Amino acid sequence: MHSRYQKVGILLICVLLLVFIMPNSFAGNYDQTYSFQVQFGLLSQELYISVPPSLYDYYRAKTPRLADDSEYATLVTPDAFKSIAESIRNLTREKPRNDEEFANAVLMLVHQIPYAISDVKYPIETLVENSGKCDTLSLLAASIMKAGGLDVVLLYFKEVHHINVGVYLPYEPHGTWWWLPPTGYEFDGKKYWIAECTPAMEWKVGDVPPLLADGQPSIISLEKSEASSPSYVSSKLGSPLNSSSISIYLSSEPEDVSDQERTLTISGSILPGYPNESVVVYFSQDGISYEACRTETDYWGNYSFSWNLNSTGTYYIRTSWSGNSDWAGADSEILTVFLGFPQSLIQFEGPNYYYTYGRAYIAAHELRMRQGVEDFLDIQLSGTGVLLTGEFIILRSGQVITLPRIGEKAESTRKIVVPKGFQPLRLPDDIGKTTNNQFGFILRNSGGNNYSLNVRGMDGYEMAQINQLDGNRTAFMNASTNIKENIWYKVAARISEGEIIANLHDINGTLLESMIIAPDEIDSSQLVILIANNTERAVAFKNLKIETLNNLIQPAESDEKTANDSELLAPYVNLAILLVATFAAVVYLRKRRQVKGKNKKTCK
Repeated sequence: MHSRYQKVGILLICVLLLVFIMPNSFAGNYDQTYSFQVQFGLLSQELYISVPPSLYDYYRAKTPRLADDSEYATLVTPDAFKSIAESIRNLTREKPRNDEEFANAVLMLVHQIPYAISDVKYPIETLVENSGKCDTLSLLAASIMKAGGLDVVLLYFKEVHHINVGVYLPYEPHGTWWWLPPTGYEFDGKKYWIAECTPAMEWKVGDVPPLLADGQPSIISLEKSEASSPSYVSSKLGSPLNSSSISIYLSSEPEDVSDQERTLTISGSILPGYPNESVVVYFSQDGISYEACRTETDYWGNYSFSWNLNSTGTYYIRTSWSGNSDWAGADSEILTVFLGFPQSLIQFEGPNYYYTYGRAYIAAHELRMRQGVEDFLDIQLSGTGVLLTGEFIILRSGQVITLPRIGEKAESTRKIVVPKGFQPLRLPDDIGKTTNNQFGFILRNSGGNNYSLNVRGMDGYEMAQINQLDGNRTAFMNASTNIKENIWYKVAARISEGEIIANLHDINGTLLESMIIAPDEIDSSQLVILIANNTERAVAFKNLKIETLNNLIQPAESDEKTANDSELLAPYVNLAILLVATFAAVVYLRKRRQVKGKNKKTCK
């Protein structure tokens, strides 16, 4: 095969990142503790709740769209709160009037969330952000109540723009005040008793706020509520949940070039290692909105998921376990995966040209895809320098096969089947130069404390311009020359006004390649680190971090000194307040005595 066609297109470039800014998974779960009472106030309980960040991010990215009032029902998500509902139900199930007890316990929980004006949002957001107004608090209460088996509706008082919950009970609830009858509303042959969710006071089922006493609400049934959630909140009565963990790995296998799909395997394990546990795999192409798929753990708590790829671009992946009655849920690291065009490439060698197969009606698009993705990531940074660190591994995935011309002996007896509907497409003469088949990082100093990071594919023209310490002020490290497949390596690079440093180590810390360039040696403003230069490779990163260096930031000691000064001044401030208060009291008493004296003189 002609050498300039040996590196055609990026078949697969997979880069795993912990994300450049602190990832959500590092922040830990969102934990809350709530108190409530059952047996009509005789038994007090504490409920510990834990929400994985992935579940919060999933709902936060879903923008509610309310075409009419009935669409409020679509924001009720009972499946996400089944653990909370089950925890409370375990205390009320065997009690008299257990449905009323359960509903009141849910109201007591929701009443502990501070009232705050906000846009309509999903109940998970309200729980995590610990604030909400009448509609969001009611959506949360309705979700928990419905998860616990209650028949509930939403009550919308349009005249005052207020929403609360209606709870069906086959009997009259007790309410808070024995002298006031409970309030309910008929709907579909049932009576739904009002349940106020705002924290103005400890409302119980049947209590109607005075503002709503004469109102008649529109009743919104919950037939459109969400059928299932990708994950759910974990909860435990009486004591905090134990911390769990979940790992994530990405791997690939060599593929048949006649196959039109690529497959990556996402795998890992949960700790503790429970069998038959549901693991959610979240995918995103923008890092904001996520789609979810599910798989299950085996006997040892390991999971595996086959991800079929059919498009180019950037994907963000993480996995999550919801936990159980003893263990809080957990999220894995966030992986960022950069993909080139979606299938292995077959080249046909003709008398004068090389061909590949594709769809003739979009030939230009097909050939453009095979040139590879140029910029996977472009980040602008500000500071006095940039530091890049991370670990990477080279995997094998995909291949380029060139079939020889007719009459020549084939190097392979493998039978290649051209898919139905595909035709030969002539490759451009300069395909070897214009294909983005070199993959790496570019750290650039733009001057004025401005820097940039590019993760990109580079073609032959660009690579021809990149020579170590050449005239275009570029420092070049070819990390691909010292690495082998399926072995982890560490890379660290720093660029600033003062110097350029780049080091390549193996996983044991042995230095394999090093570069140190001082400003008096060369006026370099760009560092290029080449990671892969072959279409048969996949490059995977973990623990990749990009940190800006900023000498302009004041040291932490100044902040600590300020805090200490404030603490030292606190007693004097308190004393000053006490003296002012004493002086004001003395003045007040003197004036009062003077007034009394005048009054006595007048009476005489």
